Formats: sequence, structure tokens, C-alpha cells
Amino acid sequence: MAFSVSALLLPLLLLVILEGGLRLARFGAYPPLIEPVEGYPGYVQPREDVSARYFNSIRNLPNIPFDWFSEPRSDSTFRLVLQGGSTAAGWPYYFAADLADVVETHLQRMHPDFRFEVMNTSMAAVNSYTLLDLSEEIIALRPDAVLIYAGHNEYYGALGVGSSQGFALSPAIINLYLKLRPLRTVQLLQRAISGVMGWFVADPGGSQPGNTLMQDMVGEQRIPLGSPLYEKGLEQFRFNMDQLLARYAEAGVPVYIGTLASNLRDQTPFLSGMGDHHAAVPDKAIRRAGTLLSRGQADSALVVIDGAIDQAPLHAGARFVRARTLESLGRMKEAREAYTAAKDRDELRFRAPEAMNDIIRDLAETHGARVVDTRQAMEKASPNGLIGKDMMLEHLHPTVPGYRILGGAFFMGLAGDRFGQERGVSWTWDQALSERRLPTPIPAVDSLSGAYRVQQLTASWPFKPIGSRLTRIDTLMPGTLTGDVALRLFRDDIQRIEALDAIRTAATQSGDLETAQTYLEAIIQSFPMVPGPHIALAKLNMQLGRLEEAERLAREELTISDHAEALQVLGTLLLNRRQIDAAIPYLERAVALNSTDLRARFNLAGAYALRQRFDEARHEAEEILRSNPQAEDARRLLASLPE
Repeated sequence: MAFSVSALLLPLLLLVILEGGLRLARFGAYPPLIEPVEGYPGYVQPREDVSARYFNSIRNLPNIPFDWFSEPRSDSTFRLVLQGGSTAAGWPYYFAADLADVVETHLQRMHPDFRFEVMNTSMAAVNSYTLLDLSEEIIALRPDAVLIYAGHNEYYGALGVGSSQGFALSPAIINLYLKLRPLRTVQLLQRAISGVMGWFVADPGGSQPGNTLMQDMVGEQRIPLGSPLYEKGLEQFRFNMDQLLARYAEAGVPVYIGTLASNLRDQTPFLSGMGDHHAAVPDKAIRRAGTLLSRGQADSALVVIDGAIDQAPLHAGARFVRARTLESLGRMKEAREAYTAAKDRDELRFRAPEAMNDIIRDLAETHGARVVDTRQAMEKASPNGLIGKDMMLEHLHPTVPGYRILGGAFFMGLAGDRFGQERGVSWTWDQALSERRLPTPIPAVDSLSGAYRVQQLTASWPFKPIGSRLTRIDTLMPGTLTGDVALRLFRDDIQRIEALDAIRTAATQSGDLETAQTYLEAIIQSFPMVPGPHIALAKLNMQLGRLEEAERLAREELTISDHAEALQVLGTLLLNRRQIDAAIPYLERAVALNSTDLRARFNLAGAYALRQRFDEARHEAEEILRSNPQAEDARRLLASLPE
């Protein structure tokens, strides 16, 4: 009996010893989702390298956006977490364009007395496996709600059924692997398997120099509608999202999940399939229909293309031509259905099929999640209800107006649900409708660097033939500070906060206060814990006569640091409003921190004089004159004081 027990325990003991040894040797890693913000106590952020959990052989790992939560959370703070892929992360603009910042801006403007913090945990090239894996750590953050926009990466995202970073295993087994992956023993085994595969396959599932992440993630290019791999992708999405929504429901966390939108009108299918039919049949018909359409013979073109579809019903390109023909005939409802059919038959599955929106609605109803119809919102804003280049940059990433509509849809979902009402937030529908129209400021440096990222993406496969490369960037605004800084930002030669501050400084020096304000607001939105920008924006608002906003910003600065200039500004504003007793402590503290601030001394002297504290007023005036004998205002004040 003892021998049997020992035989069972020995392998376990050896595994424990191996695991301990690997950890002592610092082998492997498992980055947590959240870490403190270095240098700024009281804030936490997502770890930049958390994506390393999900990718085995990708050289350039996708980053998670810099975002933050304050710790501990105050009673007036609402905390939301956003999950999704590159669209949710705001690619290619990031920051002010990402859904988290758009939603946060709307909420904050509508309710300035509360603090809204929306943390973005989205990453490019991840899918429902990542969302589910991160959910327990997200629940630990105690969010008031979770926002989800995900589904386009289901086939080619990390661990997806068609991905170069995937396994041909069931969702249950892959999720078990993710549970075990913190173990260094599991990481050693995974590395050994990859090494053995490398003996037989060059760079298995890995990236090639010069490739985009989009290229590197594709394992299986052809996934026909209704095929076993197509159905496995839907099964994977349903399984993981079912687990995810159930987990949030059990934790009592409200979920707002968006329907999926993509470029239907202006993105031709990447890869058309024929099934068992001869390839020449639809190709010839497509050319013939195109010729007829160009001649204005749309009815004849429709007859030709319908004949081709009868012979090859899975051909995405034929469906797309049919949609174009119907649009030219003014039959918009049918055109939208045809564009959708073309997208669903595109065998290179970078755009989610409509079946995933059906799954989203079914699971939301099952688990009590709120559906945000983001696709419908974008359709309403699109000409003839057809989502195209006005809303999308390429196949599925929104334009700046598109991001505003997408984020506005989530905001309206929260408003319609009266989010936060139980904690004192009151909504009126008219307010919400008005707020949705307010623009989210996106600095030109972000939009330009985003344009460069789009150039890089669309210059390679699948937008161009295999082997295509971006040989040079077509620079925008060349020879200007904004253009030069944007190019450096795109190349990762400069940190974003440095880029924003460089242009803000130049705008301030040139007197372009509107541009300076946009850039300061962007800095504060992304880096609210950094001392300085709040008071700089407060001073700018004072120049513009926006005194209430200046006071709010000065007070916000003082929650970050005991900033002498913020104390002086706030004291001065209170003094101008004749709140003398309230102003004096701020001015006294400003002088104590910076005795060379003669403006603070003069205002303090005036406040003392108004309160008949003449000896103190005299002392401050004399100190000013000792530092600057030419200070006539101080000399006049001193002369006016009674002996």
C-alpha cells in the first residue's frame, strides 16, 4: 500500500520540484493584467506585456492601451472596463479615439460632479479566449459595468480555429491550457513542443520580417461558409462568450455588448471560393456584369450576375457585384442584404459573419446582458444605410467619425439603461441626445500617425498581393512640426506624452490657444496623474475668460500635487469672486512654497488689506519691493495702508 502511494506521489513531487526550480531560475513569465503605475502612487494600469500570455511566436506583440484606475476608488467614482480587439483599442488612432475614452468623455461632460474611469483592456489580434481569460482579474477590479466589442478576430485571433497561434483542440481544453499556463512547467512543455515543430516546419506559426500582425495571424486562409472550420469558429465564440457572460452575471457585473459592424459597401471580399464549381463561370460573369453596369444597363447586369450566383452560390465576389448592381437600381434594402451575403461568403475571415451577431443577441438575452446595437448606429449614419468608407478606414476599423458614433452608441446604451442611477446619477434623454453630438477632441498628431498605420497595413497582404511591402511612407503635412512629430510617433521614436507636449508648447508660444487647449485636454485625458497639465489648461481658460473651468482645473491639479502655481491661481480666482477668507489660505500656501511668486504675494497682500490685517499686508508689500523695487502696484498698496 505504501509503495502504491509513493508511486503516485513521486511524479507529483518531481513536478513540484521542477516548477520550483524553474521559478528560482526565473524561467518563463506570466504577466498579470494590472500593475501599479510607476512613479504615481494611487494609480493602477494594465500591464503593457499582458498579451505575452496568448502568443507563442509573434515577434511584435500587440500592446494594451495605457489606461488607469485610481486606488482606492472614491465614492463618487464610477469604474468601467472595456474588452475587445483592435477596434475597441482605437486602432489606428488609439487614445482619444478608443471607445473607452469616447465613452468616458461623454459621461464626464454630462456629470462633472462624478468621476468616470473607463479602463481599456483591448488588444489587437485577440478573441474570446483572451476576454474569458482576463475576466476574473477584471471582476477583481470591482467595475460598475463591463463594455464588450469583440468578434471580428474570432477565427484568426490568438488561439482561434484558423489562427497561426491556435491549436486544433476544443474550447474547453484550450481554456484549461490557459488556466495552467501560469505554471512554468507548462511553459517549458509548450516551448519544447514549438522547438520540435521547428525541426520540421520553418518558423512554425511565426512572423516573417516586414509582415504586419494581420498577416502573421493567419493560419488557414480558406474558411468557406458552412464548412467544418467555419462552424468550429462559431462554436468557439458561443462557448467562450457564454462562459464570459455567465461569469459576469454571477459576479453581479452589468455587461453592455455591442453588435459587430464592418465595411460592407467599399471592401471587396478578400477571397472568393467556388465550392465544386469551375472558377471561370463567375469570373466571366463578373466581368460581363461590370461592363453592363458601367454602360448603365443595371437590369441586364443583374440578370447576368444572378445566373452566376445560381451556378456558384458561395462566390463572394459575385455577391458583391450583385450588391453594387442593386444599389445602382436604388433597391437599398436588397443591396444591404447582398453586401452582407458577400461579406459572409468571404473565405478570408477577417470580418465576423452575421451569425456572430445572432449569437451575441441570444447570449445577452440568456444572461441578462444589454445589447448595444452599434452596427445599427453606424448604418443610420451611413449614406443609404450602407456602411462604407465614410465609417470605415479599410475592412473594419472606424474613421474618426465612425469611432465617435461607435462610442456614442455605448454611451446611449448606458444612458438608456439609466446607468448609475442607484448611486445618484440622474439622466434625461434630451441631455443624453445632446451630449452624444459633442465631439471628442482628437489631436492632429494622433490622426496623422493613425493615417501612417493605415498606409502600412493596406500596402501589404491581404489588401495587396502576397509579398507586397510598404517601401516608403507618403508623408502628410511635411515640413511642419505636427507632421514631423506624427511620423516620429508612428515609428515609436517618441512617447505620446512628449509628442503632445511638444505641439502644445509650440501652440502656446505662437498664441494658438485653441490648438493648445486640444492638446492639453488630450494629455489630461490620457495621463491624468501627471502634475502640470491641469494648471496649464486652467491658466489658458483664464485667458479665455472661462473662470469656472479654470477653478475646476486648479482644484484638480491640487488633488495630484501641492502645486504652488495652482494654489496661486485658485486663490486669485476666489479673491476675484470676493471670497476673501477662502482665498487667503491658498495664497499663503502658494507663498510658502514659492516665495519668489510676486503675483501670489501681491494678491495675498491685497486680501490681508481687505480683511484689515494691515501689518501682514505691509509685510507682503515690503517683500515684493525688496525683490522688485520697480513694482509700482505694490508701492501704491503700501502707501494706501494706514499706519
